[in-house]
Amino acid sequence: MAGPGPGLLLACCMLTALAGAAQDAFEVSISLEAPMVEYGGSIRINCSTTCRDSGAKGGLETSLTKKDPKDGPGWLTFLLTNITEWASAPQCYFNCGGHQKVANANIIAYRLPERVVLEPLPEMELGQAYNLTCRVLNVAPVRHLTVTLRLGGRTLHTETFPNHTRAAADDVTVTHEITPRRRDHGQEVTCHAALDLRPHGRHFENSFSAVELRVYALPEEPQLQTPHYLEVGTEAPARCTVAGVFPAAGEARFTLSFGGESLNFTVTTSGDMATAQGEVRAPAPGRCELNCTVSVGPVSRSAGQSVLVYSLPEPVLEVTESPTRVNSSVTVTCRSSEADPRGVLLQLRDAKQLRVPSAPAQAPAQYQLTAGEEDNGREFTCEASLGSHISIVKRTSARLTVFYGPRIDDSGCPREWTWQEGTEQTFTCLAWGNPAPAVVCTKDGVSISIGVQWRVRREDAGTYHCEASNAHSSASRDVTVLVEYPNVLLWVLVALAGAGALTGLAVGYYMYYRSTRIRKYRLKQEQAKLAKQGKPDEQTSLNGAAQNTPEVEHSV
Repeated sequence: MAGPGPGLLLACCMLTALAGAAQDAFEVSISLEAPMVEYGGSIRINCSTTCRDSGAKGGLETSLTKKDPKDGPGWLTFLLTNITEWASAPQCYFNCGGHQKVANANIIAYRLPERVVLEPLPEMELGQAYNLTCRVLNVAPVRHLTVTLRLGGRTLHTETFPNHTRAAADDVTVTHEITPRRRDHGQEVTCHAALDLRPHGRHFENSFSAVELRVYALPEEPQLQTPHYLEVGTEAPARCTVAGVFPAAGEARFTLSFGGESLNFTVTTSGDMATAQGEVRAPAPGRCELNCTVSVGPVSRSAGQSVLVYSLPEPVLEVTESPTRVNSSVTVTCRSSEADPRGVLLQLRDAKQLRVPSAPAQAPAQYQLTAGEEDNGREFTCEASLGSHISIVKRTSARLTVFYGPRIDDSGCPREWTWQEGTEQTFTCLAWGNPAPAVVCTKDGVSISIGVQWRVRREDAGTYHCEASNAHSSASRDVTVLVEYPNVLLWVLVALAGAGALTGLAVGYYMYYRSTRIRKYRLKQEQAKLAKQGKPDEQTSLNGAAQNTPEVEHSV
């Protein structure tokens, strides 16, 4: 049998070349339900080809677990399960006409934040800087993460991680510095974590529960009020006051101690001011420290004051021979018992500017005098002090009593009285002495009342004898009383003489008045007569005379 001709062979070669070209033109594609899958989840992957050869074979190359394979003309599909690779690239391939083509897919595993942790916030002092720290744990991919810190409704800080290239899950820490203000007190701080997988996945948010911000302020030091000196066995108030407390004076906490021992105290508040008040008492002399500590939130301030606890007994004042008689010798002594601290200064004083300091120290201060009448009731004071630099003084006083006999002088008992008959008068006679003398006055041997008012009579005139006496001696004085009364006959003669003089004056005045008025009347008559006769010059002369004559307005 003869072989095929050259034409047939050429045709066969051309058909084979065309078939090979057709096979080289096929495509392979791969598709996913979503390019991002939750870590440990599953995803279905589809492979397809444009090869028309029914015998084309394909498959999927991947390190992931494949399940549930399905295929058909030009396609195949697999279920990838338990995806625990953060980034994987499965390959789909097909063989067509002796040629193979491959398509790749990228699968990214994500993990939602395991926890969002906002570190505990300390109690904050106003004006100090603090860090807010938020931790987002075990999240992937980090480059898709956004962390936001908020205070109340205000965003404090937002942070993203575009340069984080690690595909595996990671922990993220975000820190932001804050300097709290008064208005921030009581506001809530929150940390928000958002994983945004769009457009290839969903958008997830996670927030940590809110934490309240506590802001405190104690800008001023406590002020202590207590005596700088305290006597053994006595009590004194101790007060500790602090101002500017925030958020409220009622939140201030106090500790108050004296000499290392805690004190009982009460706390009062007013506005932003708080006060703790107690009592201090020291059983023994020495220096003790009063300490006060005030706290509000994390802020504490302290103050201290040194208090000298002393012992200073009352000084002793001795006045010898008191009471004493006039012209007797008297010794005044000022002394003191032992004090703590040592070095008591003594001084003896009186109202007459007497100053007798003790010398040497610890020795008594003494003063001697001869008692006179003027010294009766003289007050002496014994002063004891702990030194010139410590204003602590104790005093003891005593009065000197001097006895002396009665003394009568003109200031208390005048030698002569002059009274008017019928007036109200009081007979007095005072005497001086110690003890106070009794005074008795008599007239003609009859005792009279002293210091009692009576109406004066003529018979009250005369000499009165007054005597003053006490236990030491006596003194006397005569007092003359003169009584003046009017002379009736003399007054009658004076009255008659006065009446006669008044009558003579009245008659003289009447005669003068009558002659003056008549002269003026006749002058007017002459003027009228000349006017009728036509003699103006004479009238003028008369008028001149009339002008120089005083005019009397009374009619006759």
